[in-house]
Amino acid sequence: YLVVDHGLDDATIQECDSAIDDLIDGKFEGFRSVMVEAGARKSYKAMTIEERRGVVRKVFNFVGVEPRLTYLSSHSAILDVLRRMMGAEPELLQDMALLKPAGIGREKAWHQDCAYFNLPTDTTVVGVWIAIDAATLENGCLHIIPESHRWGAHPHFKVRDWQICDTDVRKAESVPVPLDPGGILFWHGLTHHGSPSNRSELGRRGIQLHYQPAGSGTLTK
Repeated sequence: YLVVDHGLDDATIQECDSAIDDLIDGKFEGFRSVMVEAGARKSYKAMTIEERRGVVRKVFNFVGVEPRLTYLSSHSAILDVLRRMMGAEPELLQDMALLKPAGIGREKAWHQDCAYFNLPTDTTVVGVWIAIDAATLENGCLHIIPESHRWGAHPHFKVRDWQICDTDVRKAESVPVPLDPGGILFWHGLTHHGSPSNRSELGRRGIQLHYQPAGSGTLTK
């Protein structure tokens, strides 16, 4: 994995933050790719705009819809790093904004990102996590197990999430990865990682993009 401190400037991060708000606020007609924390789903429609922003868990499939986030997905500096990592031209595989609302943000159980994709296991997938807010130990920054990508694909199970079995996680080898706004974490798609719940008073917003080598394709059924 690679951490780049201050990889993006404050102005870019502020634009991305506003873009997430606009998607949540319904400013893009027909956009429905917003996931709300389970405990707030029943009351979500009756909430004010500000209240809604504080209970959203995920916004996704925004590339091609929101221009500022679409631009971010093809940011030249990010793509340059990916080319060096992959040894190939990167192709966007997935786009998400992952949010941990203050006080109610759920954990993301330990997993490998490649377990979510219909790709051959030897496909080089790289995740890019961009901190919009400060990601801290208190509000649920990512934790990873260094070198775990070398262990290959691991079985996943549907328990609290699509996850590695809790008893198989080598937590003693894990390290937290706090990031300041604009910080970027790059990691291999087979790296074991997760994030704890957020019970602090500060929310944690991040944008997560996944890339594969161009032309990799998907598995046939």
